[in-house]
Amino acid sequence: MRTDLRALFAELVQALGDESDALIRGDADRVAALAAHKNDLLQRLAPLATRGAADIPLDLAQQARELNDRNALLLAPRLVTTRARLDALRQAGNPMMYGADGRTQSFGAPFARA
Repeated sequence: MRTDLRALFAELVQALGDESDALIRGDADRVAALAAHKNDLLQRLAPLATRGAADIPLDLAQQARELNDRNALLLAPRLVTTRARLDALRQAGNPMMYGADGRTQSFGAPFARA
């Protein structure tokens, strides 16, 4: 089991590194493909890691954590921009007006917020 766990963690570290590269290049298709691959790896890792917590390769787990944190920092500005654009679209589709009481009122069908 130790070998399987180490091999999966090594593959996860590789996928996270590839994701960093794709984020830097702005390759959205590659990022999406890597996200699916990472999810698969994590689903395979979870049962092994919970059964053999003492066998988790700490060096690879630390690398994975650092790469994941880096990727989160790379994604943060894009997420802020995307949310701002979505908010602008929501407001355009659901204009706000002031009522007689001075409060804002929404006209039209509101969009569901994700």
